Amino acid sequence: MKNNFRRFWIQTKKFRIRCSEYGFDLKKPRGDILIIPGLSEFIERYDQIAKKFTNRNFRVCVLDLPGQGLSTRFGIPKQVIDVDTFQIYWDAIEAIILNLNLGQKRGLMFLGNSLGGLLSIKYQINNKTFNFRPSLTICLAPMMGLPVSSLLQSIILYIVKIFNFFNIAKRGIPTNLASFFTVLGLVGKNVKSSLSKASTFWEKPENIAYYGKFKAEDASNHFKNNKDLETEGPSWNWVGNAIIECRDLFKTNSFSNYHSETLLILADDEYVTDPKAQEKALKIIPNVNLLRLPSCRHDIIHEKDEVQESFWAGIDKFIEKNKLKFEIVPS
Repeated sequence: MKNNFRRFWIQTKKFRIRCSEYGFDLKKPRGDILIIPGLSEFIERYDQIAKKFTNRNFRVCVLDLPGQGLSTRFGIPKQVIDVDTFQIYWDAIEAIILNLNLGQKRGLMFLGNSLGGLLSIKYQINNKTFNFRPSLTICLAPMMGLPVSSLLQSIILYIVKIFNFFNIAKRGIPTNLASFFTVLGLVGKNVKSSLSKASTFWEKPENIAYYGKFKAEDASNHFKNNKDLETEGPSWNWVGNAIIECRDLFKTNSFSNYHSETLLILADDEYVTDPKAQEKALKIIPNVNLLRLPSCRHDIIHEKDEVQESFWAGIDKFIEKNKLKFEIVPS
């Protein structure tokens, strides 16, 4: 049973990303897997998932997305998550694919969580070449839309234009403003916590009780071991970019350039992203498969053991169903 892994850095012209590779010493991997984290996340949250895949004889890679983790930060202050455009995300994904030759000797699969689910799909839609497309894509509770009303989305886009003019769009959105919008019914109930320090989520008694003391402490320890992993929510600029990217997802013929076999894993108790957008995406994504997880919240990777069992059973079934497509060496 091989659980060897290495951490390393990739330097591009505009930023540096931290990466991790697991199962690099496997003699004959079944395939390559690139894990793309969600907003405010970092590599360490995926160590156990990556090791479970290597135990299934897959080579796995994970990256800290630009703007978070230990990759280059762009927000003001740096704890605020910001990217000028989502093109920075596509560039980071391509950098790790090229650096590690992912998908060159065997099939490639993307596994994206929340924001990473959107990025996994949009990378393929935006990529005009066929050299580095994954054969399979798994999206966990994907961010297909924000839990923000259409009216407020339009207001935010207008505010971002003004803030960009005054060079203050890279600053974070105040949590008290989110609370005000929640009272008005313009945003979802979890938006305030999405704009708060990432570590505070695991300090709340309700979350400790739900996920269990062990999982909550394990998640909290990452921040205690390295304070540089801390984030304080996204910037105005990031939210504006996210609104635009999510809207573009549903434009006519947006999936005409998309060919991956896709598994959407949806949490029945979803309130971090927009569940209506997820249902809408189900109707337009080609070759889509669905796994619903009952009694499950957005943070699937920390869920209860019975949910985890269904999660892994669904993934194993999906890979087995598509193993010929996945495990054939690309021409």
